[in-house]
Amino acid sequence: MVELKYWIWMNESGLNPFLARQVMNRLGGPKEVFFAAEGDFAGIEGIRSDDIAALMNKELGHVRRIQEAMTALDGRILSQQDAEYPQRLRDVDDAPLVLYVRGRLPAVDDTATVVIAGTRKCSPYGLAAASRLGGEVTRHGGLVVSGLALGVDAAAAQGALKEGGPVIGVLGCGVERVYPAQNMKLFEAVLENGCLVSEYPPGAEIRGHNFPRRNRIMTGLSLALVAVEIPSAKSGVMHSVNHAIDQGRDVFIVPANIDAPTSLASNALIDEGFQSASTGWQVLREYAQQFPKLSEIPAPPEKAEAWPEGWSAPVKAKTDKKSKRATKKVIDTEPKEDYIDLDGILPDRSEAEQAVLRCLGQVPRHIDEIISETGLPVQKVNVCMTTLGIADYITEHPGKRYSLNPKIRSI
Repeated sequence: MVELKYWIWMNESGLNPFLARQVMNRLGGPKEVFFAAEGDFAGIEGIRSDDIAALMNKELGHVRRIQEAMTALDGRILSQQDAEYPQRLRDVDDAPLVLYVRGRLPAVDDTATVVIAGTRKCSPYGLAAASRLGGEVTRHGGLVVSGLALGVDAAAAQGALKEGGPVIGVLGCGVERVYPAQNMKLFEAVLENGCLVSEYPPGAEIRGHNFPRRNRIMTGLSLALVAVEIPSAKSGVMHSVNHAIDQGRDVFIVPANIDAPTSLASNALIDEGFQSASTGWQVLREYAQQFPKLSEIPAPPEKAEAWPEGWSAPVKAKTDKKSKRATKKVIDTEPKEDYIDLDGILPDRSEAEQAVLRCLGQVPRHIDEIISETGLPVQKVNVCMTTLGIADYITEHPGKRYSLNPKIRSI
């Protein structure tokens, strides 16, 4: 697209998106703004002398470097005139002029999209609630948007991925960066099963004020915001709540204990009349007529149609203590597979995940062996490898080989 470079130039000019759109509407588009003379900006409401000075800088070298960087990342740059740019976001007054995208951007406008956000320093209850809601929204046919921050954001994304659904991760930095660094595996999983989106180009510095601004993109892409644990009115989550209100989005609050310090503002918002939600369907049912594919049926995490006929999770044979003592010397002389009995140890993992874990030891095994031994469909095993990798239960080796993370032995 010939005009794309002018959209990028306009996005990088430093004007806030609302003013930039006013200028483009006045002059006809980003290309016309680029070739405009200084006097052409006179009379545009809200424009300042430093804005005009920025628009008179016609250098395009940085634009070319941005395009080259996105090509190297196998990414795309969507301007507001691109058909793939979500209309739902385009309708927001201060929508980004361009979006930098890595991965596959789902059809946002055809989907009941929900952003799940909350405090980074959340409680175990907040983590569990976010993960469950992310999974339930996905299971019922919705799409989860996440900021991929520590705490609630990451848990919601993990819950959605565990159900095999895509996730849109909206970043406050370039799409080549992993921030925070602890979420490397989560970023990789989102990139594989959805996409990473940002209004900031590759190479952009990580700045604190970028993250409250990215929240308007998350809510702009979504029909509703589900807030999980808001400790105070000054919490970063309140930026998302305010953006959602300004954009006319629905806001749902997850209730918590009345004395929970991580949810003081959450419960206060419920007292003020905001809708509460404790399940994914309580959110999605609002949009069931608009999106007929949404389903109220509470399908179990392991959908029956996804399993081969007659499949049951492999169960490790148990031996009594005498038998273990009698064979100890023999076992010690054989190659160790380091199988561990997971029954009752990992109740939070699905039946399929536990089946995969039972196949693994410290000796790396190829994914084809795991598929063959479990009898699970390829897609189901791939999802398990993603979620177990995020949870640090397994280690990935070159050549699609996997082993059990040594730390599991200490559980």
